[in-house]
Amino acid sequence: MKKIWLLAIVTVMMLVVAACSSEEANPSDVDGNASTPPALLTLDTNVSYDAEAKQLSATVSMTNPNEEPVQVTFNSSQRFQMTVREGDTTTFDYGSEYMFTESIIEETWAPGEKKVFDEVFPLVLEAGDYTVDFIGLAQVEGAPEMAVTDQHALTVEALETPTEETTEESTEEPSDQPAQTNGAFRDVVINLNGSTIDVSGFTDVEEFEWSVSDGHTLYAQGAAEVTSGGFTFGVLLDEEPQAGKTLFLEMTPIGGDVSSFRIQ
Repeated sequence: MKKIWLLAIVTVMMLVVAACSSEEANPSDVDGNASTPPALLTLDTNVSYDAEAKQLSATVSMTNPNEEPVQVTFNSSQRFQMTVREGDTTTFDYGSEYMFTESIIEETWAPGEKKVFDEVFPLVLEAGDYTVDFIGLAQVEGAPEMAVTDQHALTVEALETPTEETTEESTEEPSDQPAQTNGAFRDVVINLNGSTIDVSGFTDVEEFEWSVSDGHTLYAQGAAEVTSGGFTFGVLLDEEPQAGKTLFLEMTPIGGDVSSFRIQ
């Protein structure tokens, strides 16, 4: 009889130990709620093309869908990546064809906060069907490391061919800014559109360095190569310059003298 009681007591103790082990292996939150990582910023985009002006317009909206503030990081002044493809051929790559400041940007976005980025790019697209891909470059602290993307189909219609009479009477419209010549650089045209600066011109040097400043503060810098005596490059500033502030573009050939040009 004693053996039977002893066996029963041992069995009960083993069941208690097993139950405790099960509880330790599957702990629950004190408040009963599982921890959920924040969601990535949502991405809403739109794109259009003006064949007459030869301009591609892009609007990119990013929104914090979380009910709590989130920490958002951009690794440079580039907020999104955009590529334009005709079939398998890439005709425009925003990240490769424009320069960006390399400073890390850290921001706190409130719940539901939305930011809109409008950009206009000088771009020649022949008539045809294109695909425009967008990638949001925002990193949200604690969120999964994955890309947020969007895509649009873009059709460029052929322009009507003007008659001979219209062609003879038409005149080429002047650029927004007059051409400037200084040192090794000639016929330099600088167009400021919000926070985007487009530069083109001619030179006999093979490559040069450039910078954008107000005479005291450096806003952007980079290097450009020359093709067949001509050059073109774009600059994206962190923010649109204040009205009335004078900015300068300085271009320096490798081992040469600095040439300064007024932007605004």
